Amino acid sequence: MKQQDRKTGKSSRKYWLFFILIVIVGATLVPVYRQQQLAVPQQLFSQAIKLESQGKIAAAEDIYREIYTKYPQTAEATESLLKIARIEQYDRQDDQLALLSYLQLEHDYPTSPLVLTAREAAAQIIKYTLRDYSRAIEYYHRLLELDGGSSDHYYYEIADCYFRLKNYPQARIEFETLLEKYPDSPLAADASYRRGGLFLLEGRGKEARDAWQQLIDIHPDSRFRFLAELDLAKQLEEEGVFEEALSRYQQLAAEKKTALLSKKIRHLQQRIAKKKGAL
Repeated sequence: MKQQDRKTGKSSRKYWLFFILIVIVGATLVPVYRQQQLAVPQQLFSQAIKLESQGKIAAAEDIYREIYTKYPQTAEATESLLKIARIEQYDRQDDQLALLSYLQLEHDYPTSPLVLTAREAAAQIIKYTLRDYSRAIEYYHRLLELDGGSSDHYYYEIADCYFRLKNYPQARIEFETLLEKYPDSPLAADASYRRGGLFLLEGRGKEARDAWQQLIDIHPDSRFRFLAELDLAKQLEEEGVFEEALSRYQQLAAEKKTALLSKKIRHLQQRIAKKKGAL
């Protein structure tokens, strides 16, 4: 009986030793397996990038879709979805399909830093391809909610959308917001110039002249300064302030002689002479 117990005890110890060995081996192999699994999407992504660089777009797209489908929780899945959208937009030239992919990225990976890129691309398609300006305004406003974007650019696009919708007062307000928040923006001179034109479209000639003069004073080296000078002179001429308008045309001609300016100067000189002759 005792001998039987000893045999049973030995068997139990062997069983537990075998079990412990299995646990140890499993604990060793599982991380290796997981590491291999993590490496798969990285390898696939590198392969797709290579294929795309070789011009094998269809093959690359298939791999990007495989990554997105089989490994949706990886960083490569987000990047793959962005790649798919760009292939649809630039290689397939299917903006509608690209838009859906950009929106899918935003929906599936709302915390990804790539949402900014996807949302910018979506807004651009909606505005410039679909010409849905009201919807584009919504998307540019949503871009303003994200960190790291070009907020001055978004305000400019919003203002331009309102302009295309012929909502001139709101377009002007958006340009003014840009100028107030980002006075040093590369878009400031452009926004100032368009602000003057919008005042004119609203029938507010004096404010238009003041806006252009402000542009001339603040951005003397901008290419928009010459346009503002020209528009200011035109507005003065239309309002009958001939002498000042002529002086401004002549100053501009001294800086950049053009056929238009020469014609303007001759025409205005004739108008001034005719007006003086009538007195």
